[in-house]
Formats: sequence, structure tokens, C-alpha cells
Amino acid sequence: MSTPGSATASGGTAAEVQSTQNKQYDKIGSKYGDIKEKPATQPERPSVVAVLGDITGKRCLDLACGLGHYTALLASLGASSVHGYDISPKMVEAARSTYPPSQYPNLHFDVADCSDSDNLPSSEPFDIVFAGWFLNYAGTEKELTNMFRVIVGRLREGGRFVGVTTDAHDLSMKEPKRNFYGVDVEVLEKEYVAPDTGREVGIKARVTVQTEPPFCFEVFQFRSEVYERCAKEAGMQIAWKKQVLPDDERKESGYWDEWVQRPTFSVIEATVE
Repeated sequence: MSTPGSATASGGTAAEVQSTQNKQYDKIGSKYGDIKEKPATQPERPSVVAVLGDITGKRCLDLACGLGHYTALLASLGASSVHGYDISPKMVEAARSTYPPSQYPNLHFDVADCSDSDNLPSSEPFDIVFAGWFLNYAGTEKELTNMFRVIVGRLREGGRFVGVTTDAHDLSMKEPKRNFYGVDVEVLEKEYVAPDTGREVGIKARVTVQTEPPFCFEVFQFRSEVYERCAKEAGMQIAWKKQVLPDDERKESGYWDEWVQRPTFSVIEATVE
């Protein structure tokens, strides 16, 4: 998910990265949904719900919607309509199959590169723009800034952005995570340098989901100040929100102690400055 024409870490064009990301998720397809069953990701839903608050009657956009997991969540929380876009045709096909229009008339799915504003269908501005696991595919600061600009361009005045991305505050991000609540995280580049700015911005990693057979995908994990810098360049102000653990018997048992030390995600809320 990259903007055509910009440079990448491997020296190729962003269009090549775009193709790689497309093939990455087309190959995984609907199996990607298995990650939502892993404890590593289970705090996502309560964390997102807490930040979204009351969205009754709101018009929402879900960028990089994947299988439609969050698209459907937004609707279940009262959104009047939710438009979900993803670069992977296989993902969109699976989302449409899971949430057919006959049963979910307020959900709309289509294929689009969400990092390219010109690629998204034109429409009225949205009250809420959501992006679960979208920003972490930017491999340069320019790409990340452009993603924030896409968000700004789709928000109505007074609207909000809510996003889930890799943990931007992990001081130990250069260290791998082994058998971590159902996933493994291998660090591919401990000091990832953004090729457009020449600055070290975080790491590049491979996530392996412990299913049978396992599947994996690659992500970038930028530090919080990089996100803040790129968001500001695009005209947005970021607030980092607290993760919320599932409210069940595991909460007080110490089960999540290791997870809390190195959460698998950050939650962002942002508004236009």
C-alpha cells in the first residue's frame, strides 16, 4: 500500500511495493481472519470501541478494510453507513461474501489503493475515518504523510480519525517476540532507515500467525515521533490512546502481564489541525 513513484527500502519504486502488498494478502486471503482468534489481537476490539465512543448515525470510511471485520464493527456500533476499501481483490471478495448486501445494506466494499487519494471513489466527506492495520505498511515518511493526507481529504469538518497500527512506543522493538500470545514477530531490519529522508525510523518485521499451517506478513514499526511528524505535515494532530484488555477472567489472573509490557498495537485518534 504505497504511493506510486516514491522510493522504497529495496531500491524499487512504490508501485513495486504496492504489488508486493497486494500479492501478500491475496495469497493469505480469508485465512487472515484466523489472527483475530489469537490472544495477541483480542485487546483490539475493546480498545477501538473505547476510542470510537458513540458513533450512532455517523457516516464511516474503513481504509484497508481487509475481510470487513472492523467495517462490520462500525455498523454494529450504530454507524448509518460504512464504506470499506482494500487493495486486495481477494480480501474484498471475501468481505462481500461474509457481509452480503442483502443482509448488510449499510456496508459497501470495493477494491482501491487507500494510500492514493485519486484511487478512492469520490464521495461526500465522512464523520469517521477508520484504518485498522493500514499505516504500518508505509515504508517511507513520504508514504506515511500521504496516507494521513488521504485521511484529511476524506474527513468532514469536525470529523475524527481512529486507527490501529504497530506499537509505536515499544522501547524493545528491536527484540523479537517468540510464541507471543499466538504470534511470532521476527525483526528483519533492526534499524530501518526511511530511504526518502535517510533517517532511522524504527524496524521492519515479519509476523507469523500460529495457525495450521502458519501464515506470515511483513510490516513496518515506526516510532511515535515519526507518526507525529508525518501527521503534522499532513495537517493532523495525533493523540495516543490506552489499550483496553478484554473484560473476562484473564484480566485479573496475570495472563496479560507480558502483553502489557509489549502490546501488539497502538491506537491513534487524530483530528485535522
